Order: sequence, then C-alpha cells, then structure tokens
Amino acid sequence: MQKLRSVAVAIVATLVVSASANAQEMRNFDNSWFWGAKSGINTFSAPGHGNTSTVDMGIDWLITRSKGGLYVSGNQSIFQRDVEVFDPASNTGQRTVRVNDLRRITFAALAFPKHFGGITPYGGIGYTIVVLGDARVRVDSANTFPGNAFFDAVDAMRSRSAVMGMAGVQIQTKRAAIFAQETMLPSNGQFLFPSVLSFFEFGIRYNYGSSIDRE
Repeated sequence: MQKLRSVAVAIVATLVVSASANAQEMRNFDNSWFWGAKSGINTFSAPGHGNTSTVDMGIDWLITRSKGGLYVSGNQSIFQRDVEVFDPASNTGQRTVRVNDLRRITFAALAFPKHFGGITPYGGIGYTIVVLGDARVRVDSANTFPGNAFFDAVDAMRSRSAVMGMAGVQIQTKRAAIFAQETMLPSNGQFLFPSVLSFFEFGIRYNYGSSIDRE
C-alpha cells in the first residue's frame, strides 16, 4: 500500500510540474468544450445500518470561459442496501426497505478564480436531481403486512432534488486533462438516505474544440 501511495504521489507530482511549466496550455482550457468520463465513491448513511459507500460512474460536459463555465453531468451507482423506515402501523415501529441503485443529474455554474500554469482549481453551485432505481419493502413475520399508505410514502422517498456545492481541480495536459472533484448535497429527512450525500470523483476530460464562434 505504501509503495502504491508513493507511486501515485510521484505521478501527480510529475503532472503538476509539467502543467506548471506549460502555462500556454491555458489556450486548451479557456473558451473550450470538454467531454469527460469519471468514476468515484458515494458516501452516505443508511438508516439503521450505519455509514456506507458505493462506486459511482458517469460522464460530464463542461463549457469554459476564462473565469467561469457551465457544467452538466449524469451518474449511475449500482448497489443494494437495506434501510429502516419509520411506520407507526408496524409492530416494531419501522420496516426494512431494500434499495437498489442511484442515478443523478447535475447542472452547475463554475468559477475558475485563478490558473496556476496548467492547474485550474474551481468551485461552484448548482442543482442535482437524485433518483433511486428501486425500493422494495421486505415483509417478515415480526410485522403486519404494510398498508398502501406506507408503499406510497416509500415511493415518494425514492427521489429528491437539492442545491449542491462542488469544488475540484483540473490539470491540463495539451487537449486532455485529468480532474478530481467533490460534490456535497445537504441532508433531507424525506429521502430514503436522509444524511448528507458526498460524491468524490476523478476522471479524464478532453477538449473537443472552442466554445465560442471564432470568425
């Protein structure tokens, strides 16, 4: 593990030095249109089962100017988790719901306050829509069969939307770039995962051309 960590640090250091020494690469960042592929880790709390994390994959689209940009992304997480949901009609006061998968769409406005050669830190705010793929109520001998009201409540708790915050850094290497970013959504008691949702992602973006009309 220590050797892998040392190799990773060496690779990042090499990229940083290379990017810092090539400030002209900003012409491949400003006023550009990027497509990217990414992966990462989602972290959240499953009620009754503690904190957990899952692997996340997605694509994104970034339009840049010199100091700001527009960001759009789509993500998919494939997992299966149990959560405990309150139901006053049950014998125990709660029921187990098995949740599968999570999809989200994000729109954000980003700011690029300063370039450090080919290194560009960024931050922004936007809006995210999150939808769980499936939520099935588990029936056991300790409880009576759930009523229609509980099924309706669980179905309503499968989705949420929220204002989100994002911070990250992109390192430009000619037309290609690597990036890492963190996205945070506030807690929401009306969602099956009511805790703060954290998404750490890393990936590659490629500059497919200018985002402005050069006549």
